[in-house]
Amino acid sequence: MNDLERSLAFKPTEEDLAQVRALPLERLPKFSVVIPSFNQAKYIAATLDSVLAQDYPNMEVFVADGGSKDGSVEIVADYAARHPDLIRYHSGPDGGHHFGVNKGIANTDGEIIAWINSDDLYEAGAFWKVAAFFHFNRNAMVVYGRNNYVNDDLAVVTEYPVDWSPLLTEQVRRMMHYCLPPQPSLFFKRTAVTLCGALNHKILDYELWMRWQKNIPFYFIDELLSLSRLQKDAISVNADDKLLLGICDVVHEYYGVVPYSWALRYAYNQAYGAAWARGEAPPITRRIKLQGWRLWLAMNLVRLPRSAKHAASRFRALLRESRRAAA
Repeated sequence: MNDLERSLAFKPTEEDLAQVRALPLERLPKFSVVIPSFNQAKYIAATLDSVLAQDYPNMEVFVADGGSKDGSVEIVADYAARHPDLIRYHSGPDGGHHFGVNKGIANTDGEIIAWINSDDLYEAGAFWKVAAFFHFNRNAMVVYGRNNYVNDDLAVVTEYPVDWSPLLTEQVRRMMHYCLPPQPSLFFKRTAVTLCGALNHKILDYELWMRWQKNIPFYFIDELLSLSRLQKDAISVNADDKLLLGICDVVHEYYGVVPYSWALRYAYNQAYGAAWARGEAPPITRRIKLQGWRLWLAMNLVRLPRSAKHAASRFRALLRESRRAAA
């Protein structure tokens, strides 16, 4: 993100926040906080506390527990008993992470969806900043802010390499190479789900953002909104070969090619694992670069039939559109 792009991002002033805080309750957008969880007894209380600490008067919380056996359900039940008008939950096998998120969305009715995993945290004041953004940008449907990766003691390990451009074409181009928004710092209106669909892929948020970004512009709040905990069971910490191959496959599905950037990341992960999660930055050696090119070639050659099918489909769609008599 260059200086011009950052200058065009939303950054609420104290006056903006005061104006939104002064709104009557019925004019404040309702936040539906969706928390998928499975065996996160060590962290779920801190996540819920970070939601309660928002001190936002118009919200609801739904915890979609996947059938935890570690005491998580009892912790959530205690919070629900103490906040019966605010927190609800359901526990039982749900088929996996994205099913849990969809369950939470389906069981809530707020205008704005806040999806946070049960080991992550919101920064104080995040909801008011997001509410201010949507108040002054009524037609926007998706916005995200900055995020830090932290350890168990909440010490910062590294900042999420967030990126954004006000140009939709540039957003789409950059999304090919990296998941630009940090998931817990992204907030979206329920209408985005209605128009473009809910989670339906094991690659979770990255696939969803790519699908939505085909039609919906994403906006950026230049504020720290959340913390992602790099604990041993976190998905990002356990980015193994299977997950990275899945990412390469879904990127190819949307763009028709696996970019060298993802092949290089795969080769780097083969060499060092999730070094970044340990606060390390080992060098990209010549051997890793060469392995990246080998992987890039192999990944794209094996997907040539799909690329040809996509090209033919795009040509047919263009041909149909060119034959229309009217818009």
